[in-house]
Amino acid sequence: KKEIFIKRIWLLLICLMAMCTLGCGSDDTANVIADPTNQLPFHQNWNSYNLYRFDAPSGNWVKIVNLGATVDAIPALGLHPAILVHGLGSNIRSNTLTPLAQNLLAQNRATVVFGFEYDTLDSITRNSTYFTQAIQLLSPAQTPPLWTMVGHSMGGLVIRSSVQTNTLPIGTLSKVVTIATPHFGSPVANAVQGADAVTQAAVIGVLNQGGFTNSDGNPSEAPLNSPGITDLRTDSQFLGVLNAVGNIDNHPQVNYYTRAGTEKGAFSRVNDLLNVQTDDGFVTVASANPPQLAPVFTGVVSADHTQIVQDARTFVLLDSFLP
Repeated sequence: KKEIFIKRIWLLLICLMAMCTLGCGSDDTANVIADPTNQLPFHQNWNSYNLYRFDAPSGNWVKIVNLGATVDAIPALGLHPAILVHGLGSNIRSNTLTPLAQNLLAQNRATVVFGFEYDTLDSITRNSTYFTQAIQLLSPAQTPPLWTMVGHSMGGLVIRSSVQTNTLPIGTLSKVVTIATPHFGSPVANAVQGADAVTQAAVIGVLNQGGFTNSDGNPSEAPLNSPGITDLRTDSQFLGVLNAVGNIDNHPQVNYYTRAGTEKGAFSRVNDLLNVQTDDGFVTVASANPPQLAPVFTGVVSADHTQIVQDARTFVLLDSFLP
């Protein structure tokens, strides 16, 4: 009985860790739970992206691009459009970013809000290419407006990779806001990939309970050796190139604004179990608010990795510097 109890506690902690890592907790989590036997289809790269516009009256996300093909009208951008990018294992349909979209419009910080949805198990470099395509589709060829691009966790790296390697159709001094983004990686990603077989099996079992999907929207398996998870390691090749001198400061079109979480909450025991040190359960403040990025403004919020993107105090920080 004692052994069974210990195993149950272990799996509970792994569940908490997965919630922290994915950043995909939402009100409809129960509706996306996958097959409990974990007999899921193999993950297949999307090789494309989805794009949504946020409809304030209804509070819904309306798909305007499905796997790279336009399926609905693209609205006028106005002076200050915004685009929100989710993190690992999340999606726009989860409504994780809905409170942020609502706040941006209610406070007149954005004239229209878009949501960029992508395959988070694919490489960040590839997804940044799709993000570039989305901005090119949305922005007019002449006199592009000042964009606000907000990325949660991995989403911030998708944006960074795009703006550091391209000249985008955006106004000069557009804003990039990263929220709990592991700019220099996460020790949790290292620990999960380096864990013993028993621990990895438990983690995979939890990750396969929804969040990761194939391009048809149905749940897929979430292998720990996927490019997306590997890119988040502190020693990943992707981050080594992204943060190299000459690359990290190659963003003349945008100003960076960063914020970090400082509360691990229930994830503190998970960090102890994995023998890692973080500040929000997944990312350290030094990684989320790196001085090497030369951000115009940084801030901290006493929230964990998943809570911070929906925390009212995060909205206050955004309101302080957005148009």
